[in-house]
Amino acid sequence: MLPRTFDFGFATGLMVKDVRLYLDEAAGLGVPVELAESVARLWENTLTQEGPDADFTAIIKPIEAAAGVIVDGRPAPD
Repeated sequence: MLPRTFDFGFATGLMVKDVRLYLDEAAGLGVPVELAESVARLWENTLTQEGPDADFTAIIKPIEAAAGVIVDGRPAPD
C-alpha cells in the first residue's frame, strides 16, 4: 500500500468471494464472527468502489477517502 502501486497480485473480487465463503461456513457452524463481519463490510465497500478486478491492496482507498487522508509513508506536512 505504501508504494501506491496496487499490484500485489490478488483481485478484490476473489477476496470478497473468500470472505463470503468464510462467513457462510462460520454461520453454518454457529461460530461468532462479529469482527469478521466488520472486515467483510470493508471488503464489500472496496468491491463497490474499486471493482472486482482492483488489487486487494486497494482496500486502503475507500478508507483513505472516508478519513480524508492518503497513506503513503511520507511524513505529514507541518
